[in-house]
Amino acid sequence: MKGMKFLQTFTAILIFVLTAFICPAQSPLAGLEKFHRVVFIGDSITYAGSYIDDIETYVLTRDTNSTITFLNLGQSSETVSGLSEPGHAGGKYVRPDAHTRIAAVLDATKPDLVIADYGMNDGIYQPFSDEHLQKFKDGMNWLHDLVQKSGAQIIHVTPSPFDPVGCNKPLTDDGAKGFSAPYRSYNDVLDKFSAWLVSQHTNGWDVVDIHTPMNQFIAEHRKTNPKYTFTRDGVHPNEIGHWLMAREILVHLGAPKKLETMNSVEPMLADYPHGEEMLKLISQQEKVLRDAWLTEADHLRPGHPVGLPLPEAEQKAADLESKIRALDQPFPGKKTSWNGFDRFDFNAGGKMATVVVPENPLPNRPWAWKAEFFNVATNTEVALLNRGMTIVYLADKDMYGCPQAVTDWDNCYAELTDKFGFAKKVALIGLSRGGLYCYNWAAANPDKVTCIYGDAPVCDIKSWPGHQGKCQIDTTKEWKQLIERYGFKSEAEALAYDKNPIDELAPLAAAKIPLLHVYGDADKTVPWDENTKILAKRYQKLGGNITLILKPGADHHPHGLPDPTPIVDFIFTNTVQLVAK
Repeated sequence: MKGMKFLQTFTAILIFVLTAFICPAQSPLAGLEKFHRVVFIGDSITYAGSYIDDIETYVLTRDTNSTITFLNLGQSSETVSGLSEPGHAGGKYVRPDAHTRIAAVLDATKPDLVIADYGMNDGIYQPFSDEHLQKFKDGMNWLHDLVQKSGAQIIHVTPSPFDPVGCNKPLTDDGAKGFSAPYRSYNDVLDKFSAWLVSQHTNGWDVVDIHTPMNQFIAEHRKTNPKYTFTRDGVHPNEIGHWLMAREILVHLGAPKKLETMNSVEPMLADYPHGEEMLKLISQQEKVLRDAWLTEADHLRPGHPVGLPLPEAEQKAADLESKIRALDQPFPGKKTSWNGFDRFDFNAGGKMATVVVPENPLPNRPWAWKAEFFNVATNTEVALLNRGMTIVYLADKDMYGCPQAVTDWDNCYAELTDKFGFAKKVALIGLSRGGLYCYNWAAANPDKVTCIYGDAPVCDIKSWPGHQGKCQIDTTKEWKQLIERYGFKSEAEALAYDKNPIDELAPLAAAKIPLLHVYGDADKTVPWDENTKILAKRYQKLGGNITLILKPGADHHPHGLPDPTPIVDFIFTNTVQLVAK
């Protein structure tokens, strides 16, 4: 009967695993993962390129396997409307018209995605007119069709705001001189241009509205500082403004919503060990390639720097790429190898954490957390790594899952999830005394746990190391340590402790956390009938789901199974399914 129950459980697990492979979790950058070359076009705001650098830095720091190439082909002063105000640039030249160069840009760069940000110059800094709007519409329709005919996809970006408070030029009521003396309410014109562009969603256009949230950002800051601005001249955003542009584009492409709470690039960089250094190198690389490609594509705007010959620029960019990739490690600290995988050891919340990284990480970074005995019975962890899960261990040796150990785990969990983007729910692996850590932390944090795998786990300190039952080994040292770690005043107080794993199962059952125990029925160290048997009976009575895998005649060692597939399937299925939601 027990064998039949196990077979049914294993079959259900296998079905779920197959489902997980057929319907994989979506990448947090799902909007970009299918592209290889992304080309940005637009006016001087795009030419400045900071928002592009922010986007590329985010992608590389969050997806170390990314092979996307980002190219900046923005051209200062350009319009897509073909309009130019009288006397532009002191009469030296009319505004460059996108119609004269974009076909050549597409032919030269051969992108599979184009991100286009036009509009700021297209009303030529004058009051609204239907004629100007129509020219903008005509230009955008032309651009949309041209890019699609080239075989690339296009994402349109609404213009950033014009801010009269930040303008360093005389404001006028007619804007007759255009950029040299802008119409004071020019942002109202951009409001209308943006609204039209957003409305093209109904025609199947992919549009990112940066204009509205940037307007809102200014308005919110003006409540406390009437002179607040994020532009240097009313038109060109500073680093904060460029980050706001990048943020909206990234969220549109599938980055986590938490980016919307970041009002500058610094928090995004702080989430990554070498973020600031990478951003600087990426910015250098982008500018080298930008000027070379603009020259290659025969831009018509006087005053742009003459770029290096493209082969020379690409070599310089490759040298910078090597430096970028050298920084491109997902975690700080010492990097070594563990069973063929990259291992990082670093301080996480006050204790040394070990993180082992899969070669092909799954989206949303699902992970398993092993308590104690990191290098024991490792075939389970190796198999999980091969399936794309990350493995974590916290150096909290001989703490027996005491309250301080639970706090240490809380701090490590916060560091890994908040700073490094680990999934908010984790699988727990507890071998022997490691069961105390797993169950005690899970009882305090049932909303953070996907499942628990216990291998001959300690479930009651009276049994081990309290030696009140069938335990046949000397645990005097461990019992004394445990009493000290828990702060018990006496042995009697320790034996009366009523918050053992067998006592704290209700929160786990309420959270529907599945359990798996592997045990031997001849265990002389942690007798199964004083630990797993009692826990299983109580958990089932509470309505909880526990799977038991018996090793007939087995003692406490060795841990695990020669073929860990049932354990790996249990952890992988329950974890990946939850993380994908």
